Amino acid sequence: MAHGFDMGVAVKKTIANMLQIDLPLIVCTDSKSLFDCLTKLGTTQEKKLMIDVMCLRQAYERRDITEVKWVEGDTNPADSMTKSKPSNALKMLIDTNKVQLKEKDWVERTEGEIRVKDGIRAKPE
Repeated sequence: MAHGFDMGVAVKKTIANMLQIDLPLIVCTDSKSLFDCLTKLGTTQEKKLMIDVMCLRQAYERRDITEVKWVEGDTNPADSMTKSKPSNALKMLIDTNKVQLKEKDWVERTEGEIRVKDGIRAKPE
């Protein structure tokens, strides 16, 4: 996840500098525990993931990450790259050049508030 985030930031900044526009960076994961760690200040027991989670959380707090989405694993094309089971999501991406993610939950940070999927709004800490 952290490597994908690093690549996303590099691509975002390159395009934003070339086109002189502000681009959002949306992070999607099919891991509920990672989603909770990033959005609800949870923790992980896996030592090798602790540093990655802390770096992602820091980027989220700095607003380098605009939105965090928890998606269904069946719609995540990256699953085909990390699991032995083939994924229809990657086939659809290749065939249509479109990603069709099904969101289970999401959190979007805007200036002065946090918006969540069910519409609850809260002031960020």
